[in-house]
Order: sequence, then structure tokens, then C-alpha cells
Amino acid sequence: MQASDLLELAASRGASVQLAVIHRGQTVVDGAVRCRPDALGWLFSASKPFTSLLVHRLAGEGLLDLDAPVATYWPDYGAGRRWPRNERTSKAGTTLREVLTHRSAVPSAGPYPAAVVAMHRTEASLRRVAAGRRRDRRYGAGPAYQPLDFGFILAEVARRAAGRATGVDGEMGWAGLLRELVLEPAGLQDVHPGVPDAELHRCLPFDGSLRAAPGGPVIAALLNRRVVRQAQIPAAGISTTALELARFYRDLLQAPEREALCAPSSDGGPDGWTRLPTRWGTGVQLGGTGAGCPLGETSTERTFGHNGSDVCLGWADPDLDLAVGLVTDRASGHPADRRLLVDLSDAIRSLAANDSEDSPRIATA
Repeated sequence: MQASDLLELAASRGASVQLAVIHRGQTVVDGAVRCRPDALGWLFSASKPFTSLLVHRLAGEGLLDLDAPVATYWPDYGAGRRWPRNERTSKAGTTLREVLTHRSAVPSAGPYPAAVVAMHRTEASLRRVAAGRRRDRRYGAGPAYQPLDFGFILAEVARRAAGRATGVDGEMGWAGLLRELVLEPAGLQDVHPGVPDAELHRCLPFDGSLRAAPGGPVIAALLNRRVVRQAQIPAAGISTTALELARFYRDLLQAPEREALCAPSSDGGPDGWTRLPTRWGTGVQLGGTGAGCPLGETSTERTFGHNGSDVCLGWADPDLDLAVGLVTDRASGHPADRRLLVDLSDAIRSLAANDSEDSPRIATA
């Protein structure tokens, strides 16, 4: 496979696609198929590392302690009762590190479909999360992925911790903190934690046709709404381009927080919520889990990033000095979509690994 084939592979499922690859600091692939090159894709869970980095950055500034209970900063979070009642561990003792490593034992407070439908309503979502109960009997033995609650918990703690530091509780919310502490230092000007009015016309709509079945029509009906695209959903609702996503990971390769962010917290066994083999870091996914790993079957344990519902993907490989961003309009839930992420990641890694310093540069697509 040649570099020019990467976009063709990325678009082989018929989706609208953007793909960007940065190798050794140079943008070597930046292309789009069936969409504008500046269209804003909705990242789903590929949003999580942005919020994770914010929390690590606040911890590095001494504003947060990752080993302190969430309730230290957000007292209402500790109010959720134990369930069942004879469980030994109270939700009040859940630490920030446990949230970052998906060990809160509350993958979703309340029914997950209801949480998704209401995810654009921040205050209602915070009340739901605060009232949730630990489920140690089912999830306490290992990591159990938190699709939405991960972001609401970390964003609320960040808001409150920053408020303490300024003396004005809650003065700056998640979006403002993200811009000031993560996006602006990295020079990321086209990453949107809630799309502003002036940029709504650039949003890449999800494919709601039958070719995106079974999940596409439902996802499109839910997410192709202005109220959702403009909402602040810290675990899933960032909108950006593939190039900006790749630039985020390029910046992470050099960030002082990378070691803490990528500190392994699981061994690659099946996750308690997704049932998929997953190696978790401390706010990101790690590579090295083999055939089904979205970061590539050939990825090493040092590779880090995050899948976004088999729709979007960002990752970096420090050994190859490689950063990748992918956004699409497809949210079918079909197994072939996940397989495509694996194949594409492996193809990118193979080209980068075979590209020596003296060889011709990978052509920009």
C-alpha cells in the first residue's frame, strides 16, 4: 500500500472522511473524501483525552490531587448510596484517578439510553451522575468504561477546583478551561467544545440513510441537532477536523503530562462495560491488545489515543514520532467499521516505519 491509498482505504466503507497524519513533525497526509476539508466532525469518545489532559494539567499546577476523592471537590457526588446496600465501598471514596482509569464502578448512573438522550442538558446530567450508585458487585473487580459520566465528573471537578483557585467558584467552566489550558497552548484554534453559531454551517452531518444502518438513522436523528452540536459534553461532544485532532496528538507527544496520562492502569483484559480487550492508561486508551485494537493490531504498548464509537480516532506513537486524526460521518455500529480502524492504523504505521530519513516524504493527500 502506498500513502496515496490511505484515504481510499479510510473511505472504503462509503463514509465521508477526513484523514490527517503527522510524521516527524510534518503533515504528510491531509485529505478529505465526500466532505469539505474544514468540516467539523463530532468526535464521540475521541473527545475524552482533551478532558483528561485538562485534569492532568490542573493536577500539575497543584489545583487537583488525582488521589483525592471526587467528593473533596464536588460534595454532591458522594451522596449516591451504595448498591446493593451491603457493598463495602461507598461512592464517596471514589478518587479522580479511579475515574480517569474507568474504575468508578458506575459506568453509567441510571439507564444509559436515557443518559444519551439528555446528554446535552448539563445540569440534569450532573444531577443524574451525582445521584448514581456504585455497583461494586458487578464492576468493582476491574475497569468498566464510563461513556458519558467520565466527562461530566472530570469537568465538574475541574470547574470547581479552578473556582477555588480564583476565589470565584465556577467562574470558568469546562469549555473555558479547556481553551485556556489545553487548546491555546497547543495552538489549536479549530477545536470546539460546543460549536459556536458562526461555525454551525461547517458541521459534518451524520449519515442517517439505510447505508449507515443499523445505528446510523438513530444517531443522525439525535446528533444532527443544533442543541446537541452546541452543547458542552466533555466525554463525547468536541467538534474538530482530522488535522486538528492529529495536531493535538502531535502536541501530546511532547507534553510533560504524557507520562502520567499514559501510565498503564489495566493489562488488556476485557473491559467490564464494553467487553472488549482494552489497555487503559490514566485518561487514554493504550495499544498492544492485538487483533481488535483500534490503534492497530501492530500497535505497541506505548501507543496511546482514543476511539470514538468506531467513527473517529486519534492516536500517537512516540517510537515512530507519529500522530493521526480521523473523522467520518458514519455511525452504523457495524463490526466492519471497527475493523477498518484497525486496518487503517496498521497501514499508517507500516508506511511510517518504512519511511527512513533519506527516503522521499510521504506525499500529502
